[in-house]
Amino acid sequence: MPLPQVRPGRRYAVRVATGHPVTGHPVTGSGARDVVGVLVAADTSTWTLLPEDRAPETVAVADVRAAREVPPRVVRPSSSVDDVQRLAARGWPGLEQHRLGGWLLRAGAGYTGRANSALVAGDPGLPVEDAVARVEAFYAERGTRARFQVAYPMTGPDDPAGAVDALLAARGYEVVTPTFTYVADLRSLEPAPLDGLTASWSEQPDEEWLAPESPLHGRHPRAVDVITACPARYLTLRSHGDFVARARLVVTEDWCGITELVVDEGARGRGTGRRAMGELTRAGRAAGARFGYLQVLQTNAAATGLYDALGWRRHHRYHYRVQPS
Repeated sequence: MPLPQVRPGRRYAVRVATGHPVTGHPVTGSGARDVVGVLVAADTSTWTLLPEDRAPETVAVADVRAAREVPPRVVRPSSSVDDVQRLAARGWPGLEQHRLGGWLLRAGAGYTGRANSALVAGDPGLPVEDAVARVEAFYAERGTRARFQVAYPMTGPDDPAGAVDALLAARGYEVVTPTFTYVADLRSLEPAPLDGLTASWSEQPDEEWLAPESPLHGRHPRAVDVITACPARYLTLRSHGDFVARARLVVTEDWCGITELVVDEGARGRGTGRRAMGELTRAGRAAGARFGYLQVLQTNAAATGLYDALGWRRHHRYHYRVQPS
């Protein structure tokens, strides 16, 4: 059967016949394996695919028995920790992203942990000690300490027992900002009405985001660059013309991510957060999202109580390990 015409940038499932260990002759049955990933390079003799969870793999075209284009990997609220982590990373990409096998190295001029950390997910394609050294060198070149984002399930110990986290702990890396990742099926939620608040949406952060009293103002010279590094929409809520809340909404495939939700101190305890979440839920649905995710510090009792009450579910936890100074 002739192979299809393949195009770099598309995702393919490729059936590859492995060779006999002595003769090298192709074999069938148990000697066949599948490689699924984005095609990053192709010529008449080899194809190179980039799976989501490990290093790029180059296969000989002569060994390919079948190939078909497949849609992007489907992520659902029941998906694995790694899958949800990778999806959320697309909504806050920083200013640089580089793959190390399944890991993702991100740099964002030092603004926020998500934009300046190595996402530990899947196989880095080399021994853990070598992968950690590679990450340390990456951040040293950018004048910052190495930071690793390590995720783990909701059940189990507070610190994961994985090889990466154990190695970092042994090297004196400090745990910072333990965080919950919440998910929800937006179709099952009952969003609260605005009840007297007015909502305005923009494609760029508006004056409320950049005003002197905003947390963004003066915090970091590249803050706005990091926040706007991927397409997003920006919500501002007002009561009788006065600012009460803001948030950022990004849509990735059939998911929406909610970030930077801030309620003005004077408007807290009045249901403002609930109404803001209702507006964000409606906007996510209108944009075609079926599911949602958000991330919140484990120590933020007010926020976690709100999301629990609204029907969002704690999917997993993560923390950062920061290189000692």
